[in-house]
Amino acid sequence: MITRIREASQSLTFRIAALLALALLPIGLISVATTFQLLSQADRKAETNLMALTAEAAAPEAAFIRTGIGAANMLASMIPQLRDGGWNCSDQLTNFIEQSDGFSFAGYIALDGTIACASDGQGEDTSSRKIYRDMTDDPRTRITVVRDAMVSRTSVVMIAVPVIEDGLYNGYVIVSLPHGKLFRPLDQLSADRPLDLITYNNDAEVLTSSRGLDDVEPHLPEHYDLADLLYAKEGAFIDQTRDGLLRVFAVIPVVPGQVYALGSWEHSRNDFIEGLSVTSSMLFPVAMWLVCLGVAFFAVQRMVIRPTRNLRARMLQFMRSRRISEPRYEAATPRELRDMEDTWMRLAKNVLHDEAELYDTIHQRTVLLKEVHHRVKNNLQLIVSILNMKVRKARDPEVRSALTDIRQRVMGIARVHQELYETSTAERVHAGELLKAIVGHTVSSVIDDASSIAFEESYDDIVVYPDQAVPLSLAVTELLTNALKHLGAPSEGEKPVLTIHLRREGTDDAEVMICNSLSAHTPEGDAPQGSGLGMALVTAFAHQLEGNATNESTPEQFCSVLRFPVADFDDTDVPSELEWSN
Repeated sequence: MITRIREASQSLTFRIAALLALALLPIGLISVATTFQLLSQADRKAETNLMALTAEAAAPEAAFIRTGIGAANMLASMIPQLRDGGWNCSDQLTNFIEQSDGFSFAGYIALDGTIACASDGQGEDTSSRKIYRDMTDDPRTRITVVRDAMVSRTSVVMIAVPVIEDGLYNGYVIVSLPHGKLFRPLDQLSADRPLDLITYNNDAEVLTSSRGLDDVEPHLPEHYDLADLLYAKEGAFIDQTRDGLLRVFAVIPVVPGQVYALGSWEHSRNDFIEGLSVTSSMLFPVAMWLVCLGVAFFAVQRMVIRPTRNLRARMLQFMRSRRISEPRYEAATPRELRDMEDTWMRLAKNVLHDEAELYDTIHQRTVLLKEVHHRVKNNLQLIVSILNMKVRKARDPEVRSALTDIRQRVMGIARVHQELYETSTAERVHAGELLKAIVGHTVSSVIDDASSIAFEESYDDIVVYPDQAVPLSLAVTELLTNALKHLGAPSEGEKPVLTIHLRREGTDDAEVMICNSLSAHTPEGDAPQGSGLGMALVTAFAHQLEGNATNESTPEQFCSVLRFPVADFDDTDVPSELEWSN
């Protein structure tokens, strides 16, 4: 008993209550005037407490749904590999369901509505299901409830993720979570706080309910529909239920933009004795009010403001230097603020751990991408070696010339992959850096003495995606090879001139210009002639870049110009999945 009293005396509530009780006892009779203000504050506190309890109660559903979304996205990314492997996937998905705690079904539904690959029910037709029609009309991630699942024949929460291949919708992947495993009994939270909890999706469809899916309607707020409660942040309000009970409601985004939780508990207020009046003089209440103000200020300053400022300083230190310093408690620091300090310490350590894991994941992804480019380059170099053997054995000059052209193009592709793994990051490529390296390799492979030509080059700092870098590099390789092939001295005694420029045009476009001087013996207005294959390839590469390729010629030089749009990069940070109300 003494231990419990001692622990209670360490709390902020007990200390402020004890100090204010001593200070406010002489003027307690006039507290009735502040009743409505206190009631309003009690309502706000109830709403705040309900938001915290709702978030706690919805945590298991949030974890399961996030896990389901992650699993569905993983399976969606595996669909092309499974198809290339002959759809031998039933064993893999069955093992996935058996090893995953809580999932009852996983499968891929093709465009025609049949289950093409699944842990069970493969080959069944789902085209009559609402989820199939919804995904066909608007392919996006959906979280919905199915009372009678086609395969498991149970009530499940279904997560559907579209399969996008080359920018086109190609069916969807579903993962099912049975209601029996998804919901945690609310009596594990707190027996003295009767909480009703439902979760619903962004289509205002109820997913789970602590009272069961058949008993939801009477317990919803009377003046709000679920479609009105798709809050981006936490929110709370007081309203009557549709069966006439006054309750406090709180809305928590479980998965922002996808799933929300609506919690409610009974609204109650402390009753005050009516009819009390104050007959004291004005001076006494004013004097006591001053005393109370001084006592309250001292209490709050010593027990709240100072520890809060210390916590804020440590937070700022962590934000600026990622350094975590141990707290130094004073004897007057309440238990709640000490718990807050400990919670923040755990949060900061979790942030550092998550950041380290994120950096490690990015590094592994970058290494894997570079390894892929490296292996592709090695394979292409093997093909070049085989072509070299064929060239040496060929007797027909036309065959040797054709094989030599093929060899040059394969070598160009190999150089592209070599430069991609040497110069690129996982998602961005500096086009100027890449083209400069490719130009250097190409010129040195064709011209033995680089001093025999006048070489001019300039490259703006332009960043592109790897999907743009590959056709851009191949197009430049073709244009540069053609320019070197037809490079000539403009007049007797002068060096041939080769010019290469990469420029940004405005804010959204870029231009590559490759010019070669023409021989003085070339008839005026004649452009270099060839088989036309190289220009056809350049035109195809330009279409891949959503750009165009043109030629410009003068009596002194011949220029090829490639213009293409530069893709925008989203540099914004990934938003937090938790958004806090003010």
